[in-house]
Amino acid sequence: MKVKDNNIAIVVYSHFSRDARVRRYAESLARKGYWVDVVCLKENYSPKEPNISLFMYPLGRRRLGWLWYIFEYISFFLYSTYILSKKSFYRKYKAVHINNMPDFLIFSSFIPKSLGTKVILDLHDPMPELYMSKYHTDKNNLTVRLLCRLEGISMGFADKILTANESFRSIFLQRHPEIKGKISVILNCPDPRIFNSQHSTNNIKRKSDNSQLIPPQRDPASGGTTLHPQQFILMYMGTVEKRFGLDIVIGALPELIKKIPNIKFVLIPKIEDEGKYFHNFKFQISNFKLEKYVQILPPLPLEKIADKLQEADIGIVLAKNGVFTENIFPVKLLEFIQMGIPVIATRTKTLAGFFDDRQIAFLKENSPEEFARIVLNLYKHPEIRSVLAKRACKYLKTYNWEKEEKKYLEIADTLIRDLDRSSLVSMMLF
Repeated sequence: MKVKDNNIAIVVYSHFSRDARVRRYAESLARKGYWVDVVCLKENYSPKEPNISLFMYPLGRRRLGWLWYIFEYISFFLYSTYILSKKSFYRKYKAVHINNMPDFLIFSSFIPKSLGTKVILDLHDPMPELYMSKYHTDKNNLTVRLLCRLEGISMGFADKILTANESFRSIFLQRHPEIKGKISVILNCPDPRIFNSQHSTNNIKRKSDNSQLIPPQRDPASGGTTLHPQQFILMYMGTVEKRFGLDIVIGALPELIKKIPNIKFVLIPKIEDEGKYFHNFKFQISNFKLEKYVQILPPLPLEKIADKLQEADIGIVLAKNGVFTENIFPVKLLEFIQMGIPVIATRTKTLAGFFDDRQIAFLKENSPEEFARIVLNLYKHPEIRSVLAKRACKYLKTYNWEKEEKKYLEIADTLIRDLDRSSLVSMMLF
């Protein structure tokens, strides 16, 4: 088969440059020789691989409540349906890979599927659990039950189902045991082509050697205390929502500033307008007069995030208790680990199954006071930071993108081989 006939479409309601999971898929397929069309959100970014084309939904993404979510999801669904339907007649897609949320995006592939295209549904997150966590409800809620029903219908439409970890797979199988034969796990592991641990190792060593307790420097002109030239940086990247516990960091900073005057909390949000909680979060920063110690960057593509990570002393991965957060395995955690950065994290059921206190500085109380104690201890003892980072890296020897990439490409190749066999049989019969 000629390379130009190997066309695959990917649909995702996010920005391609910032979506680590989708970028790994698209770039792996492109390197394998596939031509990849990606329907995604609008941004100023051009893919590095020449055989990846982006078709960008023109409206921006915002968090303005559930009615706005419905509007955004439906309008993006219609845009994706239009693009896939129009292009499928001359691109002749071998496969369409749909990424939730929402689950019903899979039906944007109706026309390609009716023409014989294989359809993959990638469930990054279980929507019912996310809804329960976000809106503080339970499984008996009418919306939750509707989401479960829609989830099952969407799975039934798919030829293959992927999800991000074994916890999610168990959740889906409990609700829909009939999908057992077609669901697989592709773990969220950092792409070493972007997150280069060798560069980070040198950087962490340099910072560890120079981040001992240094007396604050006095400004002769004002008599005030200034920050140290070598800042001590806490870093968070990702969604800014209540369930990710960023108020714990803000609550701890006033006490930490007294002991670590060179501290800075750097935050890289996922999208421009993260909604009501984000605005309240910024008000909290202002209310505590922390503007000097908190830096909120604009959303960044993965390459620039990797650059910023080289400045970090500690990675932050927190979560409030909930049915959703207990089961997630954040890719940002592994990106910190891949870059050799020690992590402070909330001890959730999923993370405790893979890491212990010798690898991650776990919070047990999940309080600002406990967070402050752990940060201060790690600040005073760079050797502990170094040991945590090295031990956590052992996870990536067993679970890494090189292995997951092979699994994913084999799934794509198998679906396409099955499609080609079916097409050949049909030609022979007629």
